[in-house]
Amino acid sequence: MNKNHIAITGASSEIGQAIVQELQDLYPQAFFTLHCLSRPAALAAVLAQFKEHGQIVAANFLDEQALTSFLKQIQEVDILINAAAVTQMAALPQLDAEAIRQMIQVNIEAFTLICQTVIPAMVAKRRGCIVNISSVAASRGNRGQTVYAGTKGYMEAFTRSLAAEYGSRGIRVNCIAPGPIQAGNLNGLLDYAAEEVKKSVALPRLGTAKDVAHLTAFLCSDKATFINGKTIGIDGGFMTGV
Repeated sequence: MNKNHIAITGASSEIGQAIVQELQDLYPQAFFTLHCLSRPAALAAVLAQFKEHGQIVAANFLDEQALTSFLKQIQEVDILINAAAVTQMAALPQLDAEAIRQMIQVNIEAFTLICQTVIPAMVAKRRGCIVNISSVAASRGNRGQTVYAGTKGYMEAFTRSLAAEYGSRGIRVNCIAPGPIQAGNLNGLLDYAAEEVKKSVALPRLGTAKDVAHLTAFLCSDKATFINGKTIGIDGGFMTGV
C-alpha cells in the first residue's frame, strides 16, 4: 500500500498538520489531498516535502458549491481522515440559529457526504481506512457543548454503523476521541483556567497534537487491521472519576 491517495480534512489545524506529518512518514509515496478552510499557507511548508505528491484544497464546507468541488477530488481515496469541525461553545439559549446551523452542516452533513463519496472506490478495491476525529465531549457532558457534543455523538454512532456496513468489504472505520489536547480551542481556555484543566487529567501533562497523530497513524497502519468500528479515547485519563 505504498501508492495510497490520502485525504485529510481540517489539515491546517495543529492536529491536522501533525497527522499529515505522521502519515507522510508512514506512506512516503502517497498522494495527499489536504483540505483547509482559510489557511492554505499553514500547509505550504508541509506540502513542499511531498513535491508532486500532494495538493492543498481550500474549501468552506458551509458553501454547497465548494463542498461539491471538494467531493469530486476525493472519489478515489484509500485513506480518509475527517478532522474538520466547527466548534461553537455557549449555553444552549445563547447559541444563535446560525451557530447551530454551522455545526450541524459541517460536523454532520458535510462529514456524512465526504464519507459517502469515498466508499464506492474503497468497495471496488476491497480495502480502505477511515479515521474520524471525534471528541471526549461525545461521552462526557460539558457545559456549553450541547450541540457540538451532539454532532460528535452522531459521528461515533455513524462510525460504528459504517464499519458494520462495509467491514466485509475490507473497509475499516474508527473514531479517535481526544480529551484535553494542547491545541486549538483549548489554548484559549488555558489562558485563564490552566490549573483546572490540568487537574482534570490523571496524567501529569496535557495531550499534544502529536499524541493524536501517533494514534491516527497506528489506526491507518497494517498493525491495526483487526480494529474496526471503535472509538478510542486519547485523554490522559480525563474520564477518571466520571
